[in-house]
Amino acid sequence: MNNQVSGRATTPGAEEADSRREWPSFLLLAFVGLPIAMTLAIAAYGFIVWFLQILVFGPPS
Repeated sequence: MNNQVSGRATTPGAEEADSRREWPSFLLLAFVGLPIAMTLAIAAYGFIVWFLQILVFGPPS
């Protein structure tokens, strides 16, 4: 009997192969995607603070 998961038959080795393919994706996200996303978020926050200081609140005193 075949188990159907999202329209494809699974075999005992298929789950292990899926697990092997998940590691490169995880490592790419953990060591490339998240640092880039955090750098962009920090830069956006800094720009917002800078912009507000110029237009609304003035320089820190």
